Amino acid sequence: MSLRPRAAALALLGAAAACARDGADGLTLLFLERSPAAWVGGRSWAPDPEHSRVVAFDARLHPSGTITAPWLAQPVAVSPLGERLLVTELTGDALVLDTAGRLIREWPPPFAAALYAGDATGTRVAAVRSPYRIPALLPEPDTTPLLRILDTLGAPVEGLAAVRVPDPPFLAQFVNAGAVALGPDGAVYFAPLVTDEIRKYDRNGTPVWTTRRGLSHVAGGDPRYLPARGREVPVAYAVAGIAMVLGPDGRLYVLGGADSSGTRRRVDALDPATGTVRSTLLLDST
Repeated sequence: MSLRPRAAALALLGAAAACARDGADGLTLLFLERSPAAWVGGRSWAPDPEHSRVVAFDARLHPSGTITAPWLAQPVAVSPLGERLLVTELTGDALVLDTAGRLIREWPPPFAAALYAGDATGTRVAAVRSPYRIPALLPEPDTTPLLRILDTLGAPVEGLAAVRVPDPPFLAQFVNAGAVALGPDGAVYFAPLVTDEIRKYDRNGTPVWTTRRGLSHVAGGDPRYLPARGREVPVAYAVAGIAMVLGPDGRLYVLGGADSSGTRRRVDALDPATGTVRSTLLLDST
């Protein structure tokens, strides 16, 4: 991820403009390249894994500060946790920082690699299998939770929903990875990496709605093995869900692939109450 002449930020300017803060002049950065950003302390915060840092943007989407520290390695997502920053590392470890960059706490992932979302009250964390790093291909029983709810110390509190077991079952990590967001009412939103779905669960894990966007490139079905290359066995899969953010305007924004590889991307804005897609923005690959 590069911050060359604001190119990365400007690539998502249209999405941010759709998310102007209520009663304020300015923009909120929703995503930076493939990563979710967080609005905390009057600024947007986004990860820059190539430079082991978190970057702050002001209301004009100008870089206005950075957090660099020994505990930041390859941050891939930032989510609000009250007035603090909940940072997901590529490894799936979680870091809780204040906006000065001080480390408040950290914890290891509840999955082989995890992605986290916090809530605005700073009392609840949701974890899913990371779409940024798919670990060893291991089958999972269909009783395994799809999502884990954690307390703010990183301890698992409960599991919600259940994984889907694909054929072959060794590709379960691909099928059950995805993006996650937490609503102020405790609702959990999930967008699978490889399936054309966006789902809402209430705080007890009961399905509320499922939305499909008509992604034609996902119609090929589950991931599949390709012919081996030496010791490597590559996997072919279509990219559907990449990142998700609840905007300050109350809408749910989902960053997804507009083609199989996810090279071209799109942002869909949904009504979180009903799952209705209100608008779609196609993003350039540059």
